[in-house]
Amino acid sequence: MTNFSHIVLTSLIAVSLGTVAMADEPVHPLPRPVFSGGVSVPVGGYYGAAGFGGGTTAHESILRGHADVIRARGEHALLTAEAARSFEEAKSRFLDNEVKRLAVRQERKRLGIAERAHRYEYLQARRETQMALNQAAREIQQATVPAAVQRESQAENKLRLAINLLNNGKTDSGVAYLQQITEQFAQTDAAQRAATILNEIRG
Repeated sequence: MTNFSHIVLTSLIAVSLGTVAMADEPVHPLPRPVFSGGVSVPVGGYYGAAGFGGGTTAHESILRGHADVIRARGEHALLTAEAARSFEEAKSRFLDNEVKRLAVRQERKRLGIAERAHRYEYLQARRETQMALNQAAREIQQATVPAAVQRESQAENKLRLAINLLNNGKTDSGVAYLQQITEQFAQTDAAQRAATILNEIRG
């Protein structure tokens, strides 16, 4: 038996016992007021609110009041049980929502990790492909382009790098590159221009 059912059954038993107890109580007549000289006046009229469930005598009104108190206690117990059940249901829904929210968060985290791993693999494959293409291009160039042309091209690339260093204020590095060009790539146009720039710098 649940807690709610136990409270309901207890309330119904209390109401029933209260009703039986009131029925067993004897009804005593209302005492008549006595005035000076021993004259008594008969009591008439009604007790309670006529037309609204009031008793016809004071004793009946008291019994009805007891019944109302017992009924109010039973209703209070029912409402308390209903409120407790509503609280438990709300608590259960809250816990369910928390569990679902945690599951969604974990799933998003798992998907994020998988997405990052997939992107890393994609970028790694792209880099490897680009490196393979560059290597193939160099091999093709070495096989088809004359060595002199390749040497001149390398000298031009180093000369451009040296000029960029000089323009960015890195004079020492630029001069070192120019000196390297004149030594490693002698008798090339790039080496001649590098020598000219060195003479201008040194005055």
